[in-house]
Amino acid sequence: MYVHVGGEVSLPSDLIVGIFNLDAVKDLSTLTFMQKLEEAEQLELMSGDLPRSLIVTLERSYLSPLSSGTLMKRWQTNYVLGVIDER
Repeated sequence: MYVHVGGEVSLPSDLIVGIFNLDAVKDLSTLTFMQKLEEAEQLELMSGDLPRSLIVTLERSYLSPLSSGTLMKRWQTNYVLGVIDER
């Protein structure tokens, strides 16, 4: 199952490692992590809108204009439906 994360991008549910709320980021280590992802060309901006969440997958990370709450609900729906394996 896939989770629509903004723009025209949908990600496989089981590859999502974490969804983080950028509205609440005050920690320097998070900003440093995002800077390193960008330098490694592993950070993708979903749209020209202000990013509200960071989605980390096994391969890349994405800045999404959707709230982390919305994305979590979409991911959890797949989990409840049994689409995501418990690992």
